[in-house]
Amino acid sequence: MARRHFPALQRFRLYLETLQPAQAIVPLNSLGPVVTTMLAMAAAFYAAQALLGVVSGLHLFNDGAWQFVKMLSENHVAIWNSHGWHDFFVGRFGAFFYEQYPTLLASRLHVKNPRTLLLIYGFTLHAYKPLGILLSYRFARDKRLVIFPLLTLAAVSMNSEVYIISETHLMTALFWPALFGLLFCQEFKGVDLAAMLVVSAPLLLCYETMAAFGVFLCAACIYRYLAIAKNRRERWTSCLLFVWFALGGIFGALGIIHPRDPANRAEFRQNLFFMFHNDHIGARISCVVLALCALIVLLPERYRKTINVLTVIAVLSSLEIPLYILRHPTRTHFGSQVVARTMNASVMLVLALAFVALFFHFLRVNTFQFSRLFLIAAVLGMCQSAWVAIATTQWTDMTMLLREELRTHSGAIPFEDSTLSQWIVDGQPIRGLTADWAMPALSLVYSDGGVVKSMVVPAPQTPPAFNPYLAETLPKLQRFGVNYGPYLTALSASRPYQLGEWSSFGLQDVALMRKEQGWWNTEIWGTWSSDEAAVTVNLPEPMDSDLLLEAMVGGYVNQKNPDVRVQVLVNNTPVGEWNFHYRPGADPYEQRDLVISKQALNRQHPPVILFRVSGTNSPQQLGLGGDPRKLGLAMVKMRLVACTGDICRNADPASTAAASAQ
Repeated sequence: MARRHFPALQRFRLYLETLQPAQAIVPLNSLGPVVTTMLAMAAAFYAAQALLGVVSGLHLFNDGAWQFVKMLSENHVAIWNSHGWHDFFVGRFGAFFYEQYPTLLASRLHVKNPRTLLLIYGFTLHAYKPLGILLSYRFARDKRLVIFPLLTLAAVSMNSEVYIISETHLMTALFWPALFGLLFCQEFKGVDLAAMLVVSAPLLLCYETMAAFGVFLCAACIYRYLAIAKNRRERWTSCLLFVWFALGGIFGALGIIHPRDPANRAEFRQNLFFMFHNDHIGARISCVVLALCALIVLLPERYRKTINVLTVIAVLSSLEIPLYILRHPTRTHFGSQVVARTMNASVMLVLALAFVALFFHFLRVNTFQFSRLFLIAAVLGMCQSAWVAIATTQWTDMTMLLREELRTHSGAIPFEDSTLSQWIVDGQPIRGLTADWAMPALSLVYSDGGVVKSMVVPAPQTPPAFNPYLAETLPKLQRFGVNYGPYLTALSASRPYQLGEWSSFGLQDVALMRKEQGWWNTEIWGTWSSDEAAVTVNLPEPMDSDLLLEAMVGGYVNQKNPDVRVQVLVNNTPVGEWNFHYRPGADPYEQRDLVISKQALNRQHPPVILFRVSGTNSPQQLGLGGDPRKLGLAMVKMRLVACTGDICRNADPASTAAASAQ
């Protein structure tokens, strides 16, 4: 049928089949003892720096600390898509499952020591790239083709090794073994089939770059179906893998078109060529080295001297990476490592295209050229590992300062007031090694013995990983021995209240005033009071003017409980009164205000605002439900504002009169 009706397809099949005999088995030791020795040294360097990073907690940088805390607190793999299952394609569930489930499984098997779990998490994140190279080596018939995953590691992904939490690292680790398995494994059975399934599984929902790399894997499935598969089982396997990778590519494309965060997509696109304007020595040298590798491949073998010169230039250029951080230690900035993850898409795509050209014989590379490429990759990998190792020692210096801050302070420590906000301390970089938004999570990890005494918190305009001012939103880590008691006790005294800031009484925003007795459990919208409830306001100094109290409040009023009266006292001095009356269809909350005189505020420090409620009742008593709590005032949020201009003149006349009488 193929010969009669599809002669072009038959000719294409015959062409593909001719490629198979050309794939002779070539061992890696054919490149000589020097190359194999250098590769062994590079592997040792990488293993040493990875081990140092795991032990030092380098994988906690930025997202790492928050994802670790979030995973243990919620007791499941991270879920980031916020619009339900209809936008599952942005969830990256495959990547998160592979990265986080080993640690989560250990926690469920009663491993409760956070330090042990942190080590498991670090080993998991670092394991996939070397395992991916080993699988690629197993699948490849010509072992020299392992140069592609090696260059991907040394010249691409190691430029963002500090930000190893990124799912792009898993994508780079799994792509090459998946591609090599499809193109070189003659029959999937036993260990090879299991390895192929393990490698392919997370690629369905791994990262948006699957939109591009899925095309390569689907084309490899077609090639396997036409040129390699010799029986029905192998053809069905090829078809199923094709569908799997095609879906992964489609979901990746949907993730690009409809991203979870459009700002991230714009930033990713903007930073594709960051190496031309960012101070990232590793990325710049990697581009130079890859350009030299391209020249080595394109030059005919008779230009051996020129190839050797290019190899020496590449090796000497690589040495600049560790020398740069030794000469300029204060320039280390881990933010450039975050940006460098774009290379896992752009540069790796170029390497994939080069592999296709070599596989289909558009490029010819002999043993001499391969040996030079492996030497370059080995030296570049060692130099990159040296840079990461030195940067890890700088990270350790930063965490030591963090521990010192946590030991010597109580309550919330404003990031800008801490040593961590300084760019340079004792000749070492500090501020460039962390982000302020991630500091609350990092503070939990580095608290002594799990006893949280203090926490470094970002500025109010910076959204933190979680709300460090509200007990209800602190990560649920008590089953791992974490104790928030000392921190919560000291919290109110550690952060002075700034006039004009809204203090939320709900679960989702910042609580800047401390609730004392008389409040029920915090709910999403706010908090109910009983018949008497108090709030302490930690003002930084005595007031020299009156203040206006503004509040979004309501009363527990209904047909059976139509009236609620609230008397407001500051330091036991009456300052005003709010009356709530039942009105069918009215909003449950409204803005109320009253003026507080400076004399009342300054009678006690910090001042205590007391709400004395008349007309409290419980839904159970009224026959409106089973809630036995006596409910009075519904407090959503509150703030204090200085009486400047006409602000206090426009306040509730009753409260103004009360303030004048004080």
